[in-house]
Order: sequence, then C-alpha cells, then structure tokens
Amino acid sequence: MKRLLIFFISLPLFAGDFDLKPVILDRNYEHDRWVTEPKDQLFEFAAYTVSFDGPDDNNGDEVSDLWGIAEWVSYEIKRLETDHPLEDRPSWKSDRNLYEAGIAPKDDTYAVSGVRDLKEVKTDYRFVRGHLCPKDTAERISADAAYNTHTVLNAVPQLQWQNNGIWKTLEQDANEWADRYGRIWVITGPVFFNRTPALWLGQDNEKKAAVPDALFKIIIKENNYMIDTLTFLIPNILPKEEKEPADFLTDLNRIEDLTGLTFFVFTNKDRINQQLDGEINW
Repeated sequence: MKRLLIFFISLPLFAGDFDLKPVILDRNYEHDRWVTEPKDQLFEFAAYTVSFDGPDDNNGDEVSDLWGIAEWVSYEIKRLETDHPLEDRPSWKSDRNLYEAGIAPKDDTYAVSGVRDLKEVKTDYRFVRGHLCPKDTAERISADAAYNTHTVLNAVPQLQWQNNGIWKTLEQDANEWADRYGRIWVITGPVFFNRTPALWLGQDNEKKAAVPDALFKIIIKENNYMIDTLTFLIPNILPKEEKEPADFLTDLNRIEDLTGLTFFVFTNKDRINQQLDGEINW
C-alpha cells in the first residue's frame, strides 16, 4: 500500500513587505472634507484617506467580492511651502492584516512573470502600480508621508503609458492649481463598466488585483460659496497618442452611476459648478 505524503509549504512573510513609516496626521489637512461614501476598509495616512475594497458585494450578485484594490482615495493639496523629496524610491508595501485576511495583495501580484524581460512590453504596455495619491504631492507634507504612498492600498493596476502620460499630466496640473489657489482636493479611484472585472493581475498562489476598465479623478476647488469641479473618466488602456485632459471631462453623476459611490454627501448640490467640456482655464 502506497502512502501519499502531502507537504504544505507556507510562504514566508517578510517584515519589509509591510513596514511603512509612522503615520502622523495633521488635522489641518481635510482629505475627506467633501465626504465620499461608502467607506469600506478605511485608512487615514498623512497625505490621503483611502477606502480599500473589502468582502462586500460590488456588483449586486449577492456574493461578496474581493478586488484587491482601493475603491477610492481622497486627498487635499496645499500650496507648496517646503518640499521633502525622498532620496530613494521605496519598495511597495502591503498591510499585514488585510494580506493575511486575503483582502489585499503584496507587491508580488504586480510582478507579472516574464513581462519585465520582454522589450515589447516592459515600458509602455504593461500594467504597473498606479499611484492614486502621487508621491510628489505627498512630499509637500513630509518624507514619511511620501514614503507611505508606496503601498498597494494606494494603487491600482494601470497601463504604464497611461500612468506616465495623461495621468501624470493631471497630477502635475493639480499641484499647480493648489499653488495658484492655496488648496484643492482630489478624489480618485477605479471604474469597472459592468462592475465586474474582466482582467486580473496575479498568479494562482497570489492574492489577485482587479484591473480597472478606467479611472476617475475629481478635482475640486472652492470659489467663494461655490465649489468648482473637474471630473475626468480616463480609459485604462489608451493608444499611445497625445490626448488633452479636457477630452475626458464628464459629470459627477456618471461616475456615481458607474461606481456606486456617492460624492459630496453632505453638500448642497446647488453649490457645485461642473465644467463638462471646453478648454480648462483654471
């Protein structure tokens, strides 16, 4: 009689996979001032607030879903007073509790086997960790705040060409508008057109991360009593050609319909002035 011996091998969890810098909150920053709902796995960092997807029902099929990415991130940007640049770009971290609960991936999920060695895809045409709150913006607060943007809690799989192109342009524009007006706010996150991911990153032994069909970004500034907004809906997979951010302007209601999120929960909607098309002259 033969006996089948089965060995269970658990992969080690290295402290470096989870070690973030101490989070010191400055209550002069109101990252979720305009209030976005619902809130799932909520985390407050010095530079941003994030709601990470938990075991809820994202698509209404009465089955809990785990997408392995943030549902939304919101952050306030203030005028640049002092910059705190990071000398070295840190490795990407996860959250130990969410990882061990099977909710959040580690950075390994984004390291698709072999892709980084293929010249055809290693630059523009691969999915990378797309910051939702960018490191450069967080450097306005502190080096530790910038370090703590390098967590999968603050990332979604994003096509590198899009990440380095129009997405980066909008990040830079937002920083410039904060310098001009003193303070602005950004709310951003993933969009799935059927509320069901069609593509995932990660191997069978890894916690997978859903690849968004598109990303939204809402930029907000106060204008006396009124609130001016720019809302963008940008496809994740874009052809490599120059586009203007204004080409992707849309309205808040459309993003709410696509995501199931509610923005400006406690704000009188009559105060909101949306630019839906035309040249952006902020």
